Amino acid sequence: MSSHTTLDLPLLFTVFTLIVSALYFYQRNARSKNRASLPPGPPADPLIHHLRVIPTKDHPEVYHEWSKTYGDVIFLSALGHSFVVLATEEAAVDLMEKRSANYSNRPKLPMHELIGWTDMLVFLDYGEQFHKMRRLSQQPFTRQGSLVFRDIQLQHAHILLHNLLVSPEEFVGHAHRFATGIIMDITYGHRIISNDDPYLQMADRVSRIAFESGNFGTNLVDIFPILKNLPAWFPGAWFIRWGQGMSYFTLIQQMRDWPFKEVQEQMAAGNAKISFLSMHLEEFAREGINSPEEFEDLKIAASLFNQAAGETTSSAILLFILAMLRHPEAQEKARNEIDRVVGRDRLPDFSDRESLPMVECVIRETFRLYHPLPLGVPHCSTADDVYKGMFIPKGTIVVANSVSMGLNERVYAHPHEFWPERYLPKPIGNGEPYLTSAFGFGRRICPGRFLGDASLWISIANMLAAFHIAPILDDKGNPLIPPNECDTGATRWSTFRTE
Repeated sequence: MSSHTTLDLPLLFTVFTLIVSALYFYQRNARSKNRASLPPGPPADPLIHHLRVIPTKDHPEVYHEWSKTYGDVIFLSALGHSFVVLATEEAAVDLMEKRSANYSNRPKLPMHELIGWTDMLVFLDYGEQFHKMRRLSQQPFTRQGSLVFRDIQLQHAHILLHNLLVSPEEFVGHAHRFATGIIMDITYGHRIISNDDPYLQMADRVSRIAFESGNFGTNLVDIFPILKNLPAWFPGAWFIRWGQGMSYFTLIQQMRDWPFKEVQEQMAAGNAKISFLSMHLEEFAREGINSPEEFEDLKIAASLFNQAAGETTSSAILLFILAMLRHPEAQEKARNEIDRVVGRDRLPDFSDRESLPMVECVIRETFRLYHPLPLGVPHCSTADDVYKGMFIPKGTIVVANSVSMGLNERVYAHPHEFWPERYLPKPIGNGEPYLTSAFGFGRRICPGRFLGDASLWISIANMLAAFHIAPILDDKGNPLIPPNECDTGATRWSTFRTE
């Protein structure tokens, strides 16, 4: 991945870019003169501003270290773009929720234009099409609506346990099959029964795209959109060659078209299972909807569930396994609670959730310290704004850093310590709040959050009940604990992702 974070541009191109950027920022600074000051941030260089200091890797951790010096709102600028990194949930709620009318847009992400993801709900501009796709996507996934999928989630949790028992060394693939299996079952009525399933293989390839494309908004081509116009042969233009050589746009389109067509054929033959797609197609037929645009929107909405939910859920399961390897005492507490409350004659189901507070605390503590999507998807301001005396220009890319939020010493005592009891009332715990940033903020909050939360809980509770998660041993009998590091793409995977 290191080749993706270096850029070897000829001097002429670099000088031209810097001149254009300098003129842009001269105009912007003139416009904001006599207004509130910009938020604090690292010292900027003349002309190029923060170009030299913007990180090319470990973005959440670097931003967190900066927050110790510059505070809850950090400002960066480079080559015609301004960035704000929010380090606390308070700041994220203030801007992305309380001022959501101004902070619900998305910045242009050229990397995802190269892939073909621009029409997905998660990347749409805030407007009429966004609202239409949002309504279409979230109808079955409300808090109440998602309850109907619990039997499917429980079945796939049991399949996950079986697969882990048969081949524990393939746990990475099993986690992805669990997450993908639920979504395929709910969306298309398709049950994945083997690792050779073409739907699963296609989903694996799409997940690889998400990983290789990097953090949303932090690729060089996202920061410097002018680079997307480079020819493929240009030195350092890996993203152009990557997009062209792997035919990702074609794969994304195939992921949309193929399952959609299969469901249509099954419905025509009278053997389609009930699913998100079949129910909507039946509704279209009843209402006489036959517009190509409506069918395309439905196709995109269906494909979104797999491309978004499958990747984040499997990543979260892998990070939970990493956390249990590093914190066996927490795993033991959760297992003891399951044995005491549920017993050993059956596996946990959803009716047990409220009776298993330690399991809940272990899960919540895992995702306070191990974040599947640490920077989320960036928002973008649509108008100039002033927050606590700080000027935020129109068009600023705004990112919420979950790493900083989870390590906020004003909220969490000894934040680097893995202490699940912190959420329990005093005197047993410390009465601290759950971290709520996992599914985003405001009008851009994940529409499938209730389904995703339930999938994670049932899989983790069942793994804790059935297995002891332990590291392998070296030739001397010493445990091999994975380092507390992660590869980071669109989502974050533990370092044993490909081992």
